[in-house]
Amino acid sequence: MAVTITSGPQRIQPGCNPYEWNFSSTEYAQPNFYFVVRLTINGVVHSTHAAYLETIDSGKFDASGILRSYLASNLITTGALLTNYTEAFAKVSITVFEKYGTPPALYASATSSTFVATNTALNHLNFIAWDYRNHDASRSNPFTAFPNTVDFLTYWPRTSKAFVGIDQRVFLGVLSLAKNIDFVFTLYNAAGGVVATDTVNQITNELVVVDCSPATIVANTTITTANFENSARYTVQAQGLGLGVYTGFSEEFEFWIDFECKRYPVRRLHWLNKFGVWDSFTFDMDSVETAEITTQDYERNKGVWAENAHVYPIYQGQKVNASKQSSAMMLLNSDWIKPEVQNWLVQSLYESPQVYLETSLGFEPVKVMNSNYTLKTRKRNGLMQEQVQIERTYTYQSQLN
Repeated sequence: MAVTITSGPQRIQPGCNPYEWNFSSTEYAQPNFYFVVRLTINGVVHSTHAAYLETIDSGKFDASGILRSYLASNLITTGALLTNYTEAFAKVSITVFEKYGTPPALYASATSSTFVATNTALNHLNFIAWDYRNHDASRSNPFTAFPNTVDFLTYWPRTSKAFVGIDQRVFLGVLSLAKNIDFVFTLYNAAGGVVATDTVNQITNELVVVDCSPATIVANTTITTANFENSARYTVQAQGLGLGVYTGFSEEFEFWIDFECKRYPVRRLHWLNKFGVWDSFTFDMDSVETAEITTQDYERNKGVWAENAHVYPIYQGQKVNASKQSSAMMLLNSDWIKPEVQNWLVQSLYESPQVYLETSLGFEPVKVMNSNYTLKTRKRNGLMQEQVQIERTYTYQSQLN
């Protein structure tokens, strides 16, 4: 009797794409044979499943349907510089049993290693090319061998400048099996000189989100508002510590500080990206605000009784509004942008299930109404902008009387 787990997920793998184990048994010819799979999430047995032979001796189990409902990415509103993103990942393992006979009974079993599932949903081509080591800031990761670094969890095109206002919010996420990371924040002036720098250490889990907003950095480091006002750009870099012979460095992600005077009110969106953390973009051209109004009305009889007489006053009315509701819409217009930014924006934003509008009162959930997109090119489209239609989720309800 022998059951063998022949393959499984990577050490860190998207939980919303296929999250599979393959296994085989030497007892496949026994009567009434099938596998029993016990799924464990974060150290607790979640459920038990039957898996049947799909080849002569092998079967598989895909946990993604369960993990999709288990994982969650909540927008960070606490003002914390570094957040261990606990809800957005889970530690997963399985035990596989052989079951056969008349009546069927459990026999040999095998238990997998424990893997990390993140709240990540990639398109198919990116999923089959997934390698967690491209994002793992750890000294044990050979992908950080000098001078190589790993990427933060965003598809933002690195050939374009990422702008953020001095009072705006922006986030980055990073994986790390090191669970002990230094985050380095460095400000530069227009000439490239260092204005200020600070390093903050965090004992982490496998997924960390950094609030890279200038105000959050000021509130949680030695860097000051005056330092930002005297800078043109700033960078954020992670370095996993602990055991290993490699550098453990992430890329040095660069933000340009947007000091330009604006002709129109600025609208900034934040949304859940495909990695399960948060992307942001500012629409700084003129936006158009509209509303759709619906009316509940009724028709009443003409005339009223007054002092034992039935009269027809002009003020009474016949077709009467009972109440009204309105739903606000907004058309956001980007500035002129590069093709790579437009391509990133529409693929990331339009396919996101969670979108927020940054306001003076905080983050307001909105719905993106664009139902399709075109990936534009300079040759075909020339100078390009993008229009985003959003619906605000809070509706207005009028009085009844």
